[in-house]
Amino acid sequence: MKIGIIGAGAVGSIIAREFHKLPADKVELTLMAKSARDGFTILEQGVKTFHEIKVHKVSQVTDKFDVLFIATKTPALTALKDTINSITHKDSEIIYALNGMGYDSIFDQGIPGVVYISGQQHDDYIEHYVNQKIILPERQFIYTDKLIELIDNTESVNFELLKSSEFNKMRYEKLLINVGINSMTALSKNTSKIFEDEKTVQLTKRLLTESVAVVNLCNKDKVEIDEGFVDYAMNMYYSYPRDMGTSMYYDVMANKTTEFKYIQQYVHSMKQGYDVDTPVLDIVVTLLAAYEKN
Repeated sequence: MKIGIIGAGAVGSIIAREFHKLPADKVELTLMAKSARDGFTILEQGVKTFHEIKVHKVSQVTDKFDVLFIATKTPALTALKDTINSITHKDSEIIYALNGMGYDSIFDQGIPGVVYISGQQHDDYIEHYVNQKIILPERQFIYTDKLIELIDNTESVNFELLKSSEFNKMRYEKLLINVGINSMTALSKNTSKIFEDEKTVQLTKRLLTESVAVVNLCNKDKVEIDEGFVDYAMNMYYSYPRDMGTSMYYDVMANKTTEFKYIQQYVHSMKQGYDVDTPVLDIVVTLLAAYEKN
């Protein structure tokens, strides 16, 4: 089985590190990025480790993959479309290891994933903070089911690739978690330590409460987010390392395009045609949209 990963940043490298432990006679793994290199370094629990896993230049890869993980930033999807079509076959399963929603239809074989992998790409190493898990929809797959079985049966692999009948709900919950923490860290240009400030905590709660109301009223999947979700999300934020940022925070600090279109704007656009008051969400979307025009 040929497994490909596009993106050698925090998410792609951590997936590759674990999948590289799978039996070589069962899995042929290829990690791809814009440029080639001999491996990558991951900082975890204060220790840096170099992993000799070759990173291939994606434009030079000609293999056809059975399972392809897309672990880039979401805005890169459109630019990669022709490349991805050239390295997949008609039965390939393309797993979106991405943030946000609103891109499912780009590939017919696309499979959305709820990704819980937190890390940061530094200049010459990747810092892994917490989690190594991707959740998929509960349905049968030709190749991904075999991959899940291999992961479960390989003791050295510390990665959860699993399916859930509650996938749609989990996906909206992850979207909302991203709305809360990505908005606050990006707009404040600060890390998770902002949740030590009570005014920031209260503002985040208001943003989450408004966003939950939009999802519950407007989503087409008949998903209902539980009443206690805001407290659940806040407790998650409190548990993060104080120096941990978010993907949107790192993008803003580097003056890069963010995934705003697929996170905050996606939720905001859901309420079109509905009567739901969202003053904090409105301001967040206005400010992030203004940043994107920079």
